[in-house]
Amino acid sequence: MNDNSWVRRTKWLTQALIISGTLNIGLIATFAYFVLKEKQEALTIEQKPSVKEAANDPTNAQLLHTYSLLPYQELLLRLESKNLIEDGLTKRDLALACLTAFHHFNLDKALGGLPLQKRSLPFTNSEGQETIEIPLFPGLADYQYQAIIQYAKTEKWPLTSQGLFYELKRSPSPRDPSLLDAFFLSPEYHAVYTLLNRTNISLSREQIIELICEGEWKSLSQLTEQQRMSLDLTPDRRRLFLLDYLSHQSKIAAKIFLESDLDFVSKRLDDSQILTLLDLCPDHNASLESLAKELLASPRTDAVRKRAAKLLYSLTGEPFPEPYQHEIALSRFLPQLAPKPIIEQAPPAIVQTKAPPPPKPKKKIHTVEAGDSLWKIARKYRVTIEEIMRINHLETEKLRLGKQLEIPEKTEK
Repeated sequence: MNDNSWVRRTKWLTQALIISGTLNIGLIATFAYFVLKEKQEALTIEQKPSVKEAANDPTNAQLLHTYSLLPYQELLLRLESKNLIEDGLTKRDLALACLTAFHHFNLDKALGGLPLQKRSLPFTNSEGQETIEIPLFPGLADYQYQAIIQYAKTEKWPLTSQGLFYELKRSPSPRDPSLLDAFFLSPEYHAVYTLLNRTNISLSREQIIELICEGEWKSLSQLTEQQRMSLDLTPDRRRLFLLDYLSHQSKIAAKIFLESDLDFVSKRLDDSQILTLLDLCPDHNASLESLAKELLASPRTDAVRKRAAKLLYSLTGEPFPEPYQHEIALSRFLPQLAPKPIIEQAPPAIVQTKAPPPPKPKKKIHTVEAGDSLWKIARKYRVTIEEIMRINHLETEKLRLGKQLEIPEKTEK
């Protein structure tokens, strides 16, 4: 009896294990089916071209428009196609044209600087608002296309200087060292570095890159071409270059002006350039304070003098008074230039008898010599600087050699 019970239990467990195994195999097969199906769908999606090519004998213009929308990698794949389109051109000719025109592919370096036949095709953007000429390079041999493909696959940055410039502008700091190394070899970087270095502006390579990225490609390429035609390493050429960058809100250009060319800034920049520079220099320092005082005393517009006064009040931590009164700001920061108040004198008292006027003291005259200053002269004659300036009608403390100054009477205390 006991043996029969044990046999029945064994059969039941065996059947349960078979059923369980069958269910597990079914579940695993179902799971594998859906995983493989999703993977297949993903692969199918990846292999579809992002832009559908024009069917059945497209024209050069149609295919050029299609290729202009393709990413870099898809254009590289089309460099293998020898299918003819129009005018003896192949699909790979148009793909190469779009690589050079829209992705700044460095064809010259890929082919070792060989002279090439060059043509162009008109291209109108999708909005139809702008037409440009796309460069074509017909007649390239198979081995040249293979060299282009090999260069594109092996070179990390197969771009022209313009392409590297745009990559730098798009890249956040810290930038890829290999990208920096590639741009350091460009003539554009060399033109800026040489101009700054030869005019005694000391910046690190990374700071020069930051300066370049604050401008536009047009400014950079124009400088490079001008320096190639006629090397000009004068401060005036550097100023023109930095002024162009200042107009593009370059903080580094503003900093260079402030630290190395303060006199040029205060005397030669127009009012709009001055306001731009002040807005781009938020850090308070001695140069900025000196510039603000010069602007406050200058005959510039109200906007510039008010902006300079705001800066000076900010430097001292004082609230800016509204409405703004220029005379008050001058009295606060440049008291020697502030207009003196007019003091009304009472009429002389009537005297019965006329006394002889006291003899006028002989005027003391001091002739300005080398090394003289108002402070030294005032100390020598025991009078104040303000008294000397008042009696000689001086507006500033600057003295000219040989000038004769009248010395006021010493005030008795």
